[in-house]
Amino acid sequence: MKKPVYLLLAWLLPGWLTAQQDIPLLRPEERQVVDSQADEFNAALTPMLATAAKSTVRVWAGNKRLAYGTAVTNGRKVLTKFSEVARAAGALRVEAGDGTVRKAQVTGIYQDEDLAVLTLQGEPLPPVKWFAEAPKLGSFLTAPQPGGQPAAFGVVSVLDRNLRETDKSYLGVQGDFRFGGPGVKVQEVKPDSGAALAGLQVGDVILRVNDRPISGVLELRNALTGVLPGTRVPMRVRRGGEQLTLEAVLGNRPDLPQFSGPRLRQMEQMGGPISRVRESFSRVIQTDMRPAPDQIGGPVVDLQGRVVGITMARADRTRSFVMPSAAVVKLLEEAPMDPAAAKVAALPDPGMRGGTPRVPGEPGPPGIVPGDPDRLRRHVEDMQRLMDRMREEMQRLEEPDR
Repeated sequence: MKKPVYLLLAWLLPGWLTAQQDIPLLRPEERQVVDSQADEFNAALTPMLATAAKSTVRVWAGNKRLAYGTAVTNGRKVLTKFSEVARAAGALRVEAGDGTVRKAQVTGIYQDEDLAVLTLQGEPLPPVKWFAEAPKLGSFLTAPQPGGQPAAFGVVSVLDRNLRETDKSYLGVQGDFRFGGPGVKVQEVKPDSGAALAGLQVGDVILRVNDRPISGVLELRNALTGVLPGTRVPMRVRRGGEQLTLEAVLGNRPDLPQFSGPRLRQMEQMGGPISRVRESFSRVIQTDMRPAPDQIGGPVVDLQGRVVGITMARADRTRSFVMPSAAVVKLLEEAPMDPAAAKVAALPDPGMRGGTPRVPGEPGPPGIVPGDPDRLRRHVEDMQRLMDRMREEMQRLEEPDR
């Protein structure tokens, strides 16, 4: 099969097959056609997966499959998903595609990337061979099962980027959304922020940033997008009847809590189970692959069968993340953390639709209480972060060079 045909299938077949499988009233002959075409497509992918599959393992604890893993370095180490194996009850073992099983122990943690290093007993596995060149936007990717069949496939939807909020720049103001403009009226100045140290005050109106006119809160955010922490940013500000020029040194964005509302969790889970840890990675490629959470941690290959990264998380119905090979290689050059020093976050199981069940007789989560400004502010900040995420995704879709 030629590459253009592969690419056409990559765009059309996953969604078409999913749509067909979601229809409960398919006649037997229609289901047979769907299954036959899916089998043909999977068989066409198998040759490109053969080499990488030999470096792919399943990680088990007892009778529970936790994750996939990728054999690295000398073949006695396996890189896998930390948040999945950290909660394992009992000894770990890895299963290779040839059916052989090896005992494994967590000997290192890259906690910021949610990755664990397993050391194997017994014969080494074939270590993965990395391909350092990053895939292009729209490139077809697939992830193997240890036996050589495809676990997931899709295309690159967003190029290599940093998801870590604390690596982004931070001015330290909250704008008044009721202000009609032009400019942004400062409603709050965060203590010890770049805005506070520059002398910005509540009631000031930010008119320009880096000589860029500011029409509103979103325009202010756009003006600071891509500007690195530590950068000095000149601002034109109106205070009362006069205009001032201030200079702020941008800081790092604080580690804000992620969305926790049950409605948002339900929206994220609409496409099936998702990973417990699915954000804040330092370098990932976004794809529309749909691996299961217990298939995260294995290698990802391109049309030539070259390993271009490893799966990091299933985020929601349309998003999964892959750490590119160059980033994995660089990470492995660093010494991992001692597992005894690692912290396991108390995260809910995202596979449970609707979140953690409520104990009968206990009150449900509180709603917005009238007259509670702190609670209202938290809801507004949650909505702001949600709007930021939506705006960033739209910008990436509109930028042709990405």
